[in-house]
Amino acid sequence: MRARAAITIAIPSTVAGGLLLLATAGPASGEGPRRAVAPRAEAGAERYDPENVTGISQSMETLVKGNERYLAKDYPAAIDLYRKAIQLNPRSPLGPYLLGEGHLAAGNLGEAEASFKTAEELSDAKNPALRSRVLFVVADVYERQKKLPQAKAAWQTYAEHAARFADAGTFAHPASGAARLEAVSAMLQLEAQYVDVRARIAAEKEAAADAGAATKPPATPPKPAPKK
Repeated sequence: MRARAAITIAIPSTVAGGLLLLATAGPASGEGPRRAVAPRAEAGAERYDPENVTGISQSMETLVKGNERYLAKDYPAAIDLYRKAIQLNPRSPLGPYLLGEGHLAAGNLGEAEASFKTAEELSDAKNPALRSRVLFVVADVYERQKKLPQAKAAWQTYAEHAARFADAGTFAHPASGAARLEAVSAMLQLEAQYVDVRARIAAEKEAAADAGAATKPPATPPKPAPKK
C-alpha cells in the first residue's frame, strides 16, 4: 500500500497546533496565516472565538478532541466527534476532511469518499494547504476503490493545484500528482486492452460453436415403436 505521508501531517502529534494552522491560513495572495491566540483567561471573557483569533472555536476544539481519539485508534469515537464539529461549523472543509480520514482509517471507503467530496466542494485556494490535502485524498480514495476514470480526473486536478502552489509551503507535491496520473492512465489503457482481448476471445468461441453446429450431422430420428 502506498505511503500517505502528504496526508498524515494533517493529523499531527501536536494536534491543536496543526489544526489551527490549517484553519487560520490566509489567502493564496501571499498573506501569511493569522496568529492564533490562546483562549482568554480573564474573568467574564468568552471561552470560544468562532474565528480562531482571540481563542479557539468550539468546532475546532471538538476537532482537536476527535484527533486525540483518532491518534488513539478509537475511530468510531473520532468519527462521532468530527460529525459534531461539522454541525457546529458546516461551512468549514476541515471537518469533512478529517471525517473522511476517520472513515478511511476505519475501512469505510464509501463514507470516506463522500466526506472528502464534501470537503472538496467547501475548500478553495484561499487555504491552499488544506485544499492540497483534500484534492490528494479525493484522488487517492477513488484509486483505492478502482474507480479509475474518476481517479484520473482527480489526480489531474491535484497535479494542477500542486504545480500552482508548489512554492507556497502548502505541502503540495506536483511530482507525486504527475506520477499517480501517469500510473492511473496506464492502468486505464491496460483495462481497455483487456476488454478488447476478452471481446475477441468471446467472438472466436462463438464462431467456433457456430461452425461446429453447422458441420454436425443431423440427429437420427427415433424409430417408431413396433406395431402389435
